Amino acid sequence: MSAISDHFDQAQHPVSVPDHKGAYYLEVLTRVHQWLAPTTYLEIGTQTGDSFVIANCASVAVDPNFRLGTRDFVGKKPFCALYQMSGDTFFRRHDPTRIFGGPIDLAFLDGLHYCECLLRDFANTERHCRRNSVIALHDCVPVDLAIADRAGAPPIEPHRQDWWAGDAWCTLLALRKHRPDLAFTVVDAPPTGLALVTNLDPQSTVLTDNYAAIVGEMMSLSLEQMGFKRLFSTIGLEPTSVIDTKEKMSRRFWL
Repeated sequence: MSAISDHFDQAQHPVSVPDHKGAYYLEVLTRVHQWLAPTTYLEIGTQTGDSFVIANCASVAVDPNFRLGTRDFVGKKPFCALYQMSGDTFFRRHDPTRIFGGPIDLAFLDGLHYCECLLRDFANTERHCRRNSVIALHDCVPVDLAIADRAGAPPIEPHRQDWWAGDAWCTLLALRKHRPDLAFTVVDAPPTGLALVTNLDPQSTVLTDNYAAIVGEMMSLSLEQMGFKRLFSTIGLEPTSVIDTKEKMSRRFWL
């Protein structure tokens, strides 16, 4: 059992657990960009662009309602494209491999926090990756039952008012079950965790062929019944310190 999961013994199934203690997720993403040095980057769910501004390579952002403000989001990007639409619409109408002229090196999926939407975004993105590309999934490690509610209920702690993660955690469990070939690094990056997935298979059709059944499984899951301790142990939650240097990250992502 992981050290992190051992921390939550104050109740068998608490409705809330302490905040994650690792490096903030944007700090972790910054390290990933620096040390993986991707040449192509796809982001789904950009909103204000706090994560998109980190990228310095050819980049595509997808969001149905951009709120980018006045910051310079192009920066050093040699190519930058914004698609104001849902992830489903983007993949139906566009081919990111053709847009980039090659596969996606790094993707960050932070769209609508429903498990079935994240599953589709992952499957659609993986088709345009190479085996050692990395797909980052946000909001898969909630710390409050209300935060993990599909409808977005008021959280237990007042400072968590904007921490809606939905049931994206179900997608991470489904991927680990149905795609054991994938390699996962799941870290306690505040506020709601970060999962980095590699050893991808662009030719795999497991998720699309079994989509309805997998969604049915995910919808049957209950975090209240499972409990945070079991969730954190099952997903292999680790401290962000496991990838806080280039050397540590290289052992996991084949730099």
